[in-house]
Amino acid sequence: MIPRLTEAGCRERRKQLLDSVTSDCIVLANPRHVCYCSGFLASELTLAGWGPNYLVLDREGKSTLLVNNSAAGNAEFAFVDEVRSWTWYDAAVNPGKPVWREGLKALSAVLEELASGRQGFLLGIEEGVFPAGAAPKNARLEDISDAVYRQRRVKSRDELEIIRAIVALTGTGHQRARKELKAGMREIDLYGRIYKALISAAGETVNLFCDLISGPRAWLATGQPGTRVIEEGDPVIIDLNPYVHGYRADYTSTIVAAEKLSQVYRDLEKALHRAIEAGEEKLRPGVRAGEVFEAVRRAIEAGGFRDFFNHHAGHGLGLGHPEAPFFVADSQEVLVAGDVVTLEPGAYGEGFGARIEHNYLISENGPVRLSSHDTSFLI
Repeated sequence: MIPRLTEAGCRERRKQLLDSVTSDCIVLANPRHVCYCSGFLASELTLAGWGPNYLVLDREGKSTLLVNNSAAGNAEFAFVDEVRSWTWYDAAVNPGKPVWREGLKALSAVLEELASGRQGFLLGIEEGVFPAGAAPKNARLEDISDAVYRQRRVKSRDELEIIRAIVALTGTGHQRARKELKAGMREIDLYGRIYKALISAAGETVNLFCDLISGPRAWLATGQPGTRVIEEGDPVIIDLNPYVHGYRADYTSTIVAAEKLSQVYRDLEKALHRAIEAGEEKLRPGVRAGEVFEAVRRAIEAGGFRDFFNHHAGHGLGLGHPEAPFFVADSQEVLVAGDVVTLEPGAYGEGFGARIEHNYLISENGPVRLSSHDTSFLI
């Protein structure tokens, strides 16, 4: 089983967030941030994701999780002081009311309670996801979005335990891909065998996002697995992104369905591995993300693929995918200890396409590689 966020971790993240802003009260409306500070996940693949759910944090330290009745069962995993549930649809009576509007009313009632009798009530919100009209009349609004995203960069101990477990699980998927891949099978059937291996290893439901593309489709870099039959000599890009309890891993291998590599794939395999090594040398606190991109780009260029590296060199990883820092040209974001990132060099052109990818934790002493899968092109 994949671990979950802990009570201690959630309480510490709430305290850290409140300490970083001046708000009297904070409302988290982004489902990822509700999960981050409470352990409650409103997955879009469950009834919990049918409507809005909010986490209200008062300066006095009280945390209130506000959920619709379809999500109430999921609240057993929440580490909060109070759970309030409001009913939208109970499978007996259809109220005929928009679920998001009803959620706004429920949140408004909670905030009116907190703001009552308080002058200059400063309400911290996430602009873009806070529902217009829910703020009390005596409230002033403070956007706390940047504070949340800055805090998320440095992963907590319980977050890292989840991420490490999912990284290990992803390795099971890559191992199964190498065992199962054969010319003559469809991409979607390979995906199915990988997925079966993941849920068997996890012992629970796993949401598996991925690129799985072969042959000429690999020349385009990304795509969902389809019904194309993998042919002898095809490259197969396998980029697995399993998602469990709000977190994910993300790393890639390219396998060529052949007994030996063509010259272009021998050269490309060498160039991509040198690019990974060049990127790793830059994964240090204080280094700009743009410098990491340049190191990867130069290595690919030196390998003879200058005009064929047309996407990022990697990105941050955690509750989002991708998230900061972004390894793109001229990025001024600075790496910090606690970042979890990927390096993802690739090259794509007429007649070829491949990439490899690893996951890393940035420590004070440099990168700690979390993934250990085989990235050679031949099985």
